[in-house]
Amino acid sequence: LAPPSSPVPQVALVLRDVTEEEALRGLRSNFLANISHEFRTPLSTLNASMELLLDEEQNLSAVEMRNLLQPTHLSLVSLQTLIDNLLESSSIEAGRFSIRKRVVVLNQVISEAMHIVNPLLTRRGQSVSIAEPAQLPPLHADPTRLIQVLVNLLSNASKYSPIGQPVEVIVATNQSSLRVSVADRGPGIPEGERDQLFRRFVRLDAQAGEQYGIGLGLYVVKTIVEAHQGRLGVDDRPGGGSVFWFELPVATTPSREGFHEGTGS
Repeated sequence: LAPPSSPVPQVALVLRDVTEEEALRGLRSNFLANISHEFRTPLSTLNASMELLLDEEQNLSAVEMRNLLQPTHLSLVSLQTLIDNLLESSSIEAGRFSIRKRVVVLNQVISEAMHIVNPLLTRRGQSVSIAEPAQLPPLHADPTRLIQVLVNLLSNASKYSPIGQPVEVIVATNQSSLRVSVADRGPGIPEGERDQLFRRFVRLDAQAGEQYGIGLGLYVVKTIVEAHQGRLGVDDRPGGGSVFWFELPVATTPSREGFHEGTGS
């Protein structure tokens, strides 16, 4: 760069690494394609079901009506989860994300999340076993946010496990912390790819390379857990599959080493 008094034209050369920007641009491009597909599928189901109901309402038996409404309900649940994750991601990026803590009993949160995910589990012929201690310490947390966390983890466990295979929920506590684990029987996740799982737009590979979702669910889960001063991770499940877990501080402060897991229900 020549001094200002020099007759030589001045040129400023700025170099910057755009590798990460290019990668993010590629992820966003894939995201737009994914979201179009993820919205189109449940909307097509809803449209077909509504058309059949309108055309054949008088001719459908109660059983036929129920069989028609079940996938309709599942499509609505899928759309609601997609929209929730989109709105949460937007709030996070805009700095508007917040939590409203109060005293929460975890088994009530699990029950609410199970109610939301039940249509998906029923459709895929899957059961959920819940192992938790007889008494759980209270949490100081946002119950709505915790339901979001569990809905995302349970939905993933269902989608990435083979049809008919059970999902496990294990709750453990050491009085200073409470850990919730959701175990699936999916293909597992290579250790080298686990660091990427909780980033925006990153999707998991399912059976035979199939993918689900739009790559925002685990990103939202991570944000919610960390906003509660918690931590999360993923481990291998003995016998195959993955275990996604999150850990939160309980409302009381006494500390005792070692987690105590519940028995199955």
